[in-house]
Amino acid sequence: MMDVTMAQHPVGQGGLMSGLLENHGGSLHWAYDCGSNQTDALNREIAVVAAQGDLQLLFLSHLDSDHVNGIDSLLAKARVEEVVLPYLRDIDRIVAVAHDAAMGALTGGFLRFLNDIEGWFRERGVERITFIEPRDDDDEGGDGPFIPEVGDGGGDEPIKSKWVGKPVAPPDGDGTAHYPENPTVQRLEDGATLHLWAGQPLDWILSPHAHRPSKSALAAFEAELSKRFSGGHSDPDFLQIILADQSLRSELKECYDAIWKDHNLVSMALYAGPVKSDAWISWTDRHYRFPWFSRRHHRGAVGWLCTGDMHLDVVRRRDAFIQHYRRLLDKVNVFALPHHGSRANFSLTLFSALPNASQFTAAAGPNSYDHPSEYVIRAVQAEGRSFVNVSEHSHTALEWRHYI
Repeated sequence: MMDVTMAQHPVGQGGLMSGLLENHGGSLHWAYDCGSNQTDALNREIAVVAAQGDLQLLFLSHLDSDHVNGIDSLLAKARVEEVVLPYLRDIDRIVAVAHDAAMGALTGGFLRFLNDIEGWFRERGVERITFIEPRDDDDEGGDGPFIPEVGDGGGDEPIKSKWVGKPVAPPDGDGTAHYPENPTVQRLEDGATLHLWAGQPLDWILSPHAHRPSKSALAAFEAELSKRFSGGHSDPDFLQIILADQSLRSELKECYDAIWKDHNLVSMALYAGPVKSDAWISWTDRHYRFPWFSRRHHRGAVGWLCTGDMHLDVVRRRDAFIQHYRRLLDKVNVFALPHHGSRANFSLTLFSALPNASQFTAAAGPNSYDHPSEYVIRAVQAEGRSFVNVSEHSHTALEWRHYI
C-alpha cells in the first residue's frame, strides 16, 4: 500500500508545491520552491506544509526571490534534511544578482546567501546539499533520468531513498574520483534521479532537470562585466563588494539589461511521479480545505512536472527538456506552467509532448507582468485541458491524492 498527496499551494505570485508519500513503514515529505510576492499567503502555506512534519527534501528551481524568499521561514518551522538545487558557477551567481537588481528585488540577505550557499544552509540545520549540474543551450541533451525497474505496488518497510546518477567532481591524481557514501555536499550530472524503495523498489521517483543559458550568452554577459568593471567581477569577493556599494549594483543592473532583457537564467524542473501509471487510483479535491469541495476521480496519468521559470519558448531548450523527460511525459497528469503561465515561456508544442496531462496550472497572484497570460489560458482550454490558476486565495489550492 502506498498513498501520495501532492499540492500546489496558494501562495500567489510565487511557488510552493509539496508532496507526501506514505506507506505502513513511514513517509517521505518534499517541497519544490518556497517563495511569493504575497507574504501573508506564503506564511500561511508554509505553516500548512510544516504541519505535515519535517521534510526530507527541498528542491529549488532557481533563485529568483519569488521562488525562494520563504526558505528561511520554512527552515525555522520544519527541519529539512536535504536541499537540491542547480549548481551555480561564479558567473551564474553574478547573473542571479544582476537579475534581482534589474527587477528591483535585490536584498543584502540574498547577496549573503549567494556568497556562501552551503554555509547558509548548514547554519539552518540542513544536513546535505545536492547540486544538479545544468545543461546549457548548446548541449543537445543526454540519456535522461536514470529510471529504475519497479514492481506493481509499494513495499511496507520504512521508505529509503538513494540518488542514482553520475557525480561531477575534479579527478584526483590518478584520474579517478572517490566519493563518500553519504556526502554532505555532492554535485551530480543532469539525469541523476532519486530512487525510492521500502523493501522493494517503489513505483515513484523524483527526477530533476536543470539548464543554464548558452555559452555565447554567458560569454557576452562576461564581456560586458569586464568592460564595465575592468575585470573586477573575477575577484572572489565581488559579491561582497556589490553588497556594500549601491552604485556598483546600479552598474550591474545596466550590464544585465544590456545583455539579458528576457531573463534567461538557470532553472530546474522536477518530475514527481511513477515509472508506471496503470495501477494507480486517484482523485482531486478542488477545494479540499472546505466542506463544499468538489471531488473528481481520475484513472490515468499520475505524475507532476514542475518547471520553475524555464523558458520553454526557446526551441533548443524545449527540445532538450522534452528529450530529457521523453520516457516519463506520458505519465504526467499535472503540468505546472513555467513562469506563472507567462506567454514568453510557453509553446503550443507542449500539448503534443504531454498527451495525458489533464491539468495545466499557473501559480500566479497580483502582478504587473500579465501572469497568467490570457493567450496561454485560451490555448490550454482550446486543447480540452483544464487550466487551474492557483492564486493567493486558499480555495484555489490544487491537491491530488493517489494510492496503489
